[in-house]
Amino acid sequence: MGINQELLEITGSPAQVWGNILVPAKGTINVEINNLILHAKANSGLEKKDSWIPIQSIDSVEIVEAPIYWLLSFGVLLILLGLTNLTSIFGLILIGLGIGVIVFILKKKRRCLVIYSSCHTTAVFMNKPKEIYQQFAMNVLDLKLTQP
Repeated sequence: MGINQELLEITGSPAQVWGNILVPAKGTINVEINNLILHAKANSGLEKKDSWIPIQSIDSVEIVEAPIYWLLSFGVLLILLGLTNLTSIFGLILIGLGIGVIVFILKKKRRCLVIYSSCHTTAVFMNKPKEIYQQFAMNVLDLKLTQP
């Protein structure tokens, strides 16, 4: 399988990696394949970060899709508060808001492309269709497999 020459670069929002947790950061990240090097440029506020990863050192690439957990817990909290005030109209409004937040969060998931290497993790929150990021991931893996 050959690489798609038009998809050698992606952009999105950067993520900070804290252990196994991806935390969104302000700013933009640009990840491009430049020969056999993956170059990531992140700009977030006052911080600018460049990283270069040899394609051969990339272990895996994954696309993660998950709800925004803090909003999900906020919806559950609203429902619980509404259940404690079930006799008043305010309690019913809280339950309705909680259900609305939970339904919204389950439909509106956050998607992220994560590139793992032995010493570095690059994460990009997607702001374009998922297929673009999937093709970029396949290009990275195709280059890794075709190089000695």
